[in-house]
Amino acid sequence: MKKLLSLTTLLFTCFLAFAQKGQDTLKVNLGNTETDKVFMQKVTVSDSGNDRKVLLNDGNYAFKNNEQTIDISIKKGLIYGLVFVTNNHKKEKVTQYKIENSMVKEFTIYIDSLLCQTGHRDDERAYYKEYYPDEKQTLKSEGWMSLDKNKYYGRGISKKYYENGTLSYISDRVTETYTEFYPNGNKKKKQGQNIYETYNEDGNLHNKQYTKNNIRYNDYYNKGKLNTRSYQDEEKNEVREYYQNGVFQKKAVEKKLNGEIRTLSYDKAGKLINNEPPYSGVSEVRENKNK
Repeated sequence: MKKLLSLTTLLFTCFLAFAQKGQDTLKVNLGNTETDKVFMQKVTVSDSGNDRKVLLNDGNYAFKNNEQTIDISIKKGLIYGLVFVTNNHKKEKVTQYKIENSMVKEFTIYIDSLLCQTGHRDDERAYYKEYYPDEKQTLKSEGWMSLDKNKYYGRGISKKYYENGTLSYISDRVTETYTEFYPNGNKKKKQGQNIYETYNEDGNLHNKQYTKNNIRYNDYYNKGKLNTRSYQDEEKNEVREYYQNGVFQKKAVEKKLNGEIRTLSYDKAGKLINNEPPYSGVSEVRENKNK
Protein backbone atom coordinates (compact mmCIF):
# COMPACT_ATOMS: atom_id res chain seq x y z
CA MET A 1 0.00 0.00 0.00
CA LYS A 2 2.84 2.39 0.88
CA LYS A 3 4.54 1.59 -2.44
CA LEU A 4 1.29 2.35 -4.26
CA LEU A 5 0.93 5.72 -2.48
CA SER A 6 4.57 6.59 -3.22
CA LEU A 7 4.10 5.71 -6.88
CA THR A 8 0.91 7.78 -7.09
CA THR A 9 2.65 10.75 -5.45
CA LEU A 10 5.57 10.46 -7.86
CA LEU A 11 3.29 10.31 -10.90
CA PHE A 12 1.29 13.33 -9.67
CA THR A 13 4.49 15.33 -9.07
CA CYS A 14 5.74 14.47 -12.55
CA PHE A 15 2.36 15.47 -14.02
CA LEU A 16 2.53 18.88 -12.28
CA ALA A 17 6.08 19.41 -13.49
CA PHE A 18 5.05 18.48 -17.03
CA ALA A 19 2.02 20.78 -16.85
CA GLN A 20 4.14 23.67 -15.55
CA LYS A 21 6.65 23.12 -18.33
CA GLY A 22 3.83 23.08 -20.86
CA GLN A 23 2.43 26.35 -19.57
CA ASP A 24 5.83 28.00 -19.94
CA THR A 25 5.52 27.55 -23.70
CA LEU A 26 2.14 29.29 -23.84
CA LYS A 27 1.51 32.93 -24.67
CA VAL A 28 -1.51 35.22 -24.61
CA ASN A 29 -2.22 36.88 -27.96
CA LEU A 30 -3.13 40.55 -27.56
CA GLY A 31 -3.91 43.33 -30.01
CA ASN A 32 -1.19 45.83 -30.84
CA THR A 33 -1.60 49.15 -28.98
CA GLU A 34 0.19 50.90 -31.86
CA THR A 35 -2.40 49.86 -34.47
CA ASP A 36 -5.64 50.81 -32.64
CA LYS A 37 -6.71 47.16 -32.75
CA VAL A 38 -5.97 46.23 -29.16
CA PHE A 39 -9.67 46.59 -28.27
CA MET A 40 -10.96 45.03 -31.50
CA GLN A 41 -9.19 41.67 -31.50
CA LYS A 42 -10.26 38.68 -29.43
CA VAL A 43 -7.69 37.54 -26.86
CA THR A 44 -6.53 33.95 -27.30
CA VAL A 45 -3.88 31.58 -25.96
CA SER A 46 -1.43 29.81 -28.23
CA ASP A 47 1.74 27.74 -28.17
CA SER A 48 4.72 30.08 -28.59
CA GLY A 49 6.58 27.36 -30.46
CA ASN A 50 4.14 26.83 -33.31
CA ASP A 51 1.51 29.59 -32.75
CA ARG A 52 -1.25 27.00 -32.64
CA LYS A 53 -4.29 28.03 -30.65
CA VAL A 54 -4.62 26.33 -27.25
CA LEU A 55 -7.96 25.83 -25.49
CA LEU A 56 -7.57 25.79 -21.72
CA ASN A 57 -10.05 24.20 -19.36
CA ASP A 58 -11.95 26.39 -16.93
CA GLY A 59 -9.74 27.29 -13.96
CA ASN A 60 -6.96 29.59 -12.79
CA TYR A 61 -3.59 29.86 -14.54
CA ALA A 62 -0.41 31.70 -13.54
CA PHE A 63 2.71 31.32 -15.69
CA LYS A 64 5.51 33.20 -17.46
CA ASN A 65 7.23 33.17 -20.81
CA ASN A 66 10.08 35.27 -22.24
CA GLU A 67 8.01 38.48 -22.42
CA GLN A 68 4.80 37.87 -20.48
CA THR A 69 3.77 37.37 -16.87
CA ILE A 70 0.27 35.92 -16.92
CA ASP A 71 -2.37 35.59 -14.20
CA ILE A 72 -5.67 34.59 -15.82
CA SER A 73 -8.74 32.50 -15.23
CA ILE A 74 -10.93 30.69 -17.73
CA LYS A 75 -14.69 30.85 -17.15
CA LYS A 76 -16.99 29.11 -19.62
CA GLY A 77 -14.20 29.24 -22.17
CA LEU A 78 -13.65 33.00 -21.81
CA ILE A 79 -10.44 34.62 -20.56
CA TYR A 80 -10.27 37.00 -17.57
CA GLY A 81 -7.32 38.44 -15.67
CA LEU A 82 -4.05 40.34 -16.07
CA VAL A 83 -1.13 40.07 -18.48
CA PHE A 84 2.13 42.00 -18.07
CA VAL A 85 4.29 42.39 -21.18
CA THR A 86 7.93 43.47 -20.82
CA ASN A 87 10.05 44.76 -23.70
CA ASN A 88 13.65 45.78 -23.01
CA HIS A 89 15.05 46.32 -26.52
CA LYS A 90 15.95 49.99 -25.94
CA LYS A 91 14.09 51.19 -22.87
CA GLU A 92 12.28 49.27 -20.16
CA LYS A 93 8.70 49.12 -21.42
CA VAL A 94 6.03 47.41 -19.37
CA THR A 95 2.42 47.07 -20.54
CA GLN A 96 -0.34 45.85 -18.25
CA TYR A 97 -3.50 44.46 -19.87
CA LYS A 98 -6.76 43.78 -18.08
CA ILE A 99 -8.87 41.17 -19.86
CA GLU A 100 -12.60 40.51 -19.59
CA ASN A 101 -14.70 38.18 -21.75
CA SER A 102 -11.62 37.40 -23.89
CA MET A 103 -11.30 41.09 -24.84
CA VAL A 104 -8.85 43.73 -23.60
CA LYS A 105 -10.78 45.95 -21.18
CA GLU A 106 -7.95 48.39 -20.42
CA PHE A 107 -4.20 48.77 -20.68
CA THR A 108 -1.45 50.87 -19.12
CA ILE A 109 2.06 51.39 -20.55
CA TYR A 110 5.14 52.48 -18.59
CA ILE A 111 8.51 53.33 -20.13
CA ASP A 112 11.42 53.58 -17.70
CA SER A 113 8.82 53.63 -14.88
CA LEU A 114 7.10 56.73 -16.33
CA LEU A 115 3.45 56.55 -17.34
CA CYS A 116 3.36 56.60 -21.15
CA GLN A 117 -0.11 55.59 -22.33
CA THR A 118 -3.49 54.40 -21.04
CA GLY A 119 -6.57 53.02 -22.72
CA HIS A 120 -9.94 51.60 -21.75
CA ARG A 121 -13.19 50.66 -23.42
CA ASP A 122 -16.91 50.50 -22.84
CA ASP A 123 -19.52 48.80 -25.02
CA GLU A 124 -19.44 51.46 -27.76
CA ARG A 125 -16.04 53.21 -27.69
CA ALA A 126 -12.37 52.83 -26.83
CA TYR A 127 -10.54 55.75 -25.21
CA TYR A 128 -6.82 56.57 -25.31
CA LYS A 129 -4.42 58.95 -23.58
CA GLU A 130 -0.70 59.36 -24.22
CA TYR A 131 1.74 61.34 -22.08
CA TYR A 132 5.08 63.06 -22.58
CA PRO A 133 7.97 61.25 -20.82
CA ASP A 134 8.14 63.55 -17.80
CA GLU A 135 7.25 63.41 -14.12
CA LYS A 136 4.31 65.80 -14.62
CA GLN A 137 2.43 63.35 -16.87
CA THR A 138 1.89 66.11 -19.44
CA LEU A 139 -0.82 65.06 -21.88
CA LYS A 140 0.53 64.38 -25.39
CA SER A 141 -2.58 63.02 -27.13
CA GLU A 142 -6.05 61.69 -26.42
CA GLY A 143 -8.97 60.34 -28.38
CA TRP A 144 -11.66 57.78 -28.88
CA MET A 145 -12.51 55.14 -31.47
CA SER A 146 -15.89 53.57 -32.21
CA LEU A 147 -16.38 49.90 -31.43
CA ASP A 148 -19.95 49.98 -32.72
CA LYS A 149 -20.02 47.94 -35.95
CA ASN A 150 -23.12 49.85 -37.04
CA LYS A 151 -21.66 53.33 -36.51
CA TYR A 152 -18.18 54.60 -37.48
CA TYR A 153 -16.55 51.26 -36.62
CA GLY A 154 -12.80 51.70 -36.24
CA ARG A 155 -13.01 55.48 -36.64
CA GLY A 156 -13.05 58.30 -34.12
CA ILE A 157 -11.54 61.61 -33.08
CA SER A 158 -8.03 62.19 -31.69
CA LYS A 159 -6.20 65.28 -30.46
CA LYS A 160 -2.49 66.02 -30.08
CA TYR A 161 -0.92 68.64 -27.81
CA TYR A 162 2.33 70.61 -27.65
CA GLU A 163 4.39 70.18 -24.49
CA ASN A 164 3.09 73.54 -23.26
CA GLY A 165 -0.42 72.06 -23.25
CA THR A 166 -1.86 73.88 -26.28
CA LEU A 167 -3.68 71.92 -28.96
CA SER A 168 -1.54 71.02 -32.00
CA TYR A 169 -3.69 68.70 -34.15
CA ILE A 170 -7.22 67.27 -34.43
CA SER A 171 -7.87 64.18 -36.52
CA ASP A 172 -11.59 63.66 -37.09
CA ARG A 173 -11.90 60.37 -38.94
CA VAL A 174 -15.69 60.48 -38.63
CA THR A 175 -16.02 63.53 -40.91
CA GLU A 176 -12.55 63.05 -42.52
CA THR A 177 -11.52 66.52 -41.35
CA TYR A 178 -7.99 67.32 -40.10
CA THR A 179 -6.91 70.53 -38.36
CA GLU A 180 -3.43 71.80 -37.40
CA PHE A 181 -2.66 74.57 -34.90
CA TYR A 182 0.27 76.90 -34.23
CA PRO A 183 1.99 76.68 -30.82
CA ASN A 184 0.24 79.93 -29.87
CA GLY A 185 -3.11 78.15 -30.24
CA ASN A 186 -4.23 79.75 -33.51
CA LYS A 187 -5.45 77.57 -36.35
CA LYS A 188 -2.83 76.76 -39.01
CA LYS A 189 -4.52 74.45 -41.54
CA LYS A 190 -7.83 72.66 -42.01
CA GLN A 191 -8.56 70.13 -44.71
CA GLY A 192 -11.35 67.71 -45.49
CA GLN A 193 -13.42 66.25 -48.29
CA ASN A 194 -14.59 69.67 -49.55
CA ILE A 195 -12.45 72.17 -47.70
CA TYR A 196 -8.84 73.30 -47.57
CA GLU A 197 -7.90 76.33 -45.46
CA THR A 198 -4.59 77.80 -44.35
CA TYR A 199 -4.10 80.54 -41.78
CA ASN A 200 -1.34 82.96 -40.80
CA GLU A 201 0.18 82.65 -37.37
CA ASP A 202 -1.86 85.65 -36.21
CA GLY A 203 -5.01 83.61 -36.87
CA ASN A 204 -6.15 85.38 -40.05
CA LEU A 205 -7.36 83.26 -42.96
CA HIS A 206 -4.81 83.12 -45.82
CA ASN A 207 -6.18 80.64 -48.39
CA LYS A 208 -9.47 78.79 -48.77
CA GLN A 209 -10.27 76.16 -51.41
CA TYR A 210 -13.72 74.60 -51.73
CA THR A 211 -16.29 73.30 -54.22
CA LYS A 212 -19.68 74.90 -54.71
CA ASN A 213 -22.17 73.99 -57.44
CA ASN A 214 -19.50 71.77 -59.04
CA ILE A 215 -17.04 74.69 -59.33
CA ARG A 216 -13.74 74.66 -57.45
CA TYR A 217 -12.88 78.04 -55.90
CA ASN A 218 -9.47 79.18 -54.74
CA ASP A 219 -9.65 82.27 -52.50
CA TYR A 220 -6.73 84.27 -51.10
CA TYR A 221 -7.08 86.71 -48.22
CA ASN A 222 -5.13 89.76 -47.08
CA LYS A 223 -5.31 90.52 -43.36
CA GLY A 224 -8.33 88.25 -43.10
CA LYS A 225 -10.29 89.85 -45.95
CA LEU A 226 -10.88 88.39 -49.42
CA ASN A 227 -8.27 89.61 -51.93
CA THR A 228 -8.56 87.34 -55.01
CA ARG A 229 -10.81 84.49 -56.10
CA SER A 230 -9.86 82.10 -58.92
CA TYR A 231 -11.98 79.43 -60.55
CA GLN A 232 -12.94 77.81 -63.83
CA ASP A 233 -16.47 78.72 -64.89
CA GLU A 234 -19.08 76.48 -66.52
CA GLU A 235 -17.63 77.25 -69.96
CA LYS A 236 -14.17 76.16 -68.79
CA ASN A 237 -12.83 79.73 -68.87
CA GLU A 238 -10.22 80.70 -66.29
CA VAL A 239 -11.58 83.46 -64.07
CA ARG A 240 -9.97 85.67 -61.44
CA GLU A 241 -11.88 88.17 -59.33
CA TYR A 242 -10.15 91.01 -57.46
CA TYR A 243 -11.31 92.45 -54.14
CA GLN A 244 -10.28 95.31 -51.88
CA ASN A 245 -10.99 94.87 -48.18
CA GLY A 246 -13.36 92.08 -49.18
CA VAL A 247 -15.33 94.24 -51.68
CA PHE A 248 -15.43 93.17 -55.34
CA GLN A 249 -13.49 95.48 -57.73
CA LYS A 250 -12.98 93.76 -61.08
CA LYS A 251 -12.82 90.46 -62.92
CA ALA A 252 -10.48 88.98 -65.54
CA VAL A 253 -11.64 86.13 -67.78
CA GLU A 254 -9.32 84.16 -70.02
CA LYS A 255 -11.25 82.77 -72.99
CA LYS A 256 -10.86 81.86 -76.64
CA LEU A 257 -12.13 84.40 -79.20
CA ASN A 258 -11.86 83.79 -82.94
CA GLY A 259 -9.32 81.06 -82.32
CA GLU A 260 -7.14 83.29 -80.11
CA ILE A 261 -6.81 83.25 -76.32
CA ARG A 262 -7.67 86.66 -74.87
CA THR A 263 -7.97 88.14 -71.39
CA LEU A 264 -11.17 90.13 -70.92
CA SER A 265 -11.29 92.50 -67.95
CA TYR A 266 -14.52 93.80 -66.45
CA ASP A 267 -15.12 96.48 -63.81
CA LYS A 268 -17.34 96.08 -60.75
CA ALA A 269 -20.42 97.03 -62.84
CA GLY A 270 -19.65 94.25 -65.34
CA LYS A 271 -18.47 96.62 -68.11
CA LEU A 272 -15.68 95.37 -70.40
CA ILE A 273 -12.66 97.62 -69.81
CA ASN A 274 -9.86 95.70 -71.49
CA ASN A 275 -9.25 93.01 -74.13
CA GLU A 276 -5.65 91.85 -74.36
CA PRO A 277 -3.44 88.75 -74.74
CA PRO A 278 -3.37 86.52 -71.64
CA TYR A 279 -0.95 87.09 -68.81
CA SER A 280 0.23 84.53 -66.31
CA GLY A 281 -1.64 86.06 -63.40
CA VAL A 282 -5.03 84.89 -64.61
CA SER A 283 -4.41 81.17 -64.99
CA GLU A 284 -3.81 80.33 -61.34
CA VAL A 285 -6.84 78.24 -60.53
CA ARG A 286 -5.44 75.75 -58.09
CA GLU A 287 -7.46 72.59 -58.49
CA ASN A 288 -6.99 70.49 -55.37
CA LYS A 289 -9.78 67.94 -55.41
CA ASN A 290 -8.00 65.69 -52.96
CA LYS A 291 -7.91 68.32 -50.25
